[in-house]
Amino acid sequence: MKMKRKVLYNVVAVFFISSAISCMPINATERGAEPKETVASAAMTEPAPEPAAMEAEKAPAPMLMAQLDMQDAKPVDPKTINPARKITPGGSALYEKAPEPLTVTQCAQCHTSVFMKIKNNGGRHQIHCQDCHQLFHAYNPTKNNFQEIMPKCTQCHVEPHGPQFTDCMTCHIIPHTPLNVPLNDLLEGQCGNCHTGPSGELTKYPSKHTEQGCATCHHTKHGNIPSCMECHDTHIPNQTLEACKSCHPVHKPLEITYEAGQETTCSACHDGVYETWTASPSKHSGVSCVDCHPVHGQIPQCSMCHTQPHDPKMLAKFPRCLDCHIDPHNPPVNK
Repeated sequence: MKMKRKVLYNVVAVFFISSAISCMPINATERGAEPKETVASAAMTEPAPEPAAMEAEKAPAPMLMAQLDMQDAKPVDPKTINPARKITPGGSALYEKAPEPLTVTQCAQCHTSVFMKIKNNGGRHQIHCQDCHQLFHAYNPTKNNFQEIMPKCTQCHVEPHGPQFTDCMTCHIIPHTPLNVPLNDLLEGQCGNCHTGPSGELTKYPSKHTEQGCATCHHTKHGNIPSCMECHDTHIPNQTLEACKSCHPVHKPLEITYEAGQETTCSACHDGVYETWTASPSKHSGVSCVDCHPVHGQIPQCSMCHTQPHDPKMLAKFPRCLDCHIDPHNPPVNK
């Protein structure tokens, strides 16, 4: 019984000694070497190790993975690069100079369509890109931060159309073409809030134009200038839009104004008078329509030009000039 206990004690001792050895720190300068006392104690209680175990003990202690990678790292072999891939040489010299702000043309190298929109219809938004975009290429779909990084109209504009229109993007859908504003339900009936002049003229000078809604003429998009010929026939062949507007202010078309040299236009309505006037041998044929009719439809008095053509006795006897001179567009000529 005592012999069995002795053997059991020896086995337990060997177990604890082996555990202590495995937990001892390894000196970095003597990696692989065991303390002499430990080896001696183990030799007294353990059988001789096998040759294979001895070879394993001689192997170097494990190293960190990063250390192994650094030891095994080799320069990149040019033969391993895909020959179809063209690489422009440059190296660190490419990064020595600090970058300068991008120019509009440089931005356009990628954002070509935006560049062309601003070029053709940008209006006052033809400015440097950085004036609005102070944060570049920061959109992240996972963060859904589009609205956060986009510039805000209020950076420059403070209620340009008053407090009733604060949602700019409702009308100015594309900020790169701010003047291309399609007509929508928001604008219907609201034109007079900004365009007080035309609205006031339509009210003060009633005409058939007053009966029309703004979108009847200014259709398609906000600011559209229509041609009069969409609704009206011309007075004379090949009459231009500018010729129409020179006589008819569009928002008060019956308040006709005109200048000298437009007698041909007058003839479209006053054809009989025009023919008589142009064929007259009198001095009146050399007088422009506007000289006698400064306001359309006005019947002038002869005294506007002829203050006292005859003596007072004759004027008292014949107070009406046309009793003798019959036709002001072709008065009789003394021969």
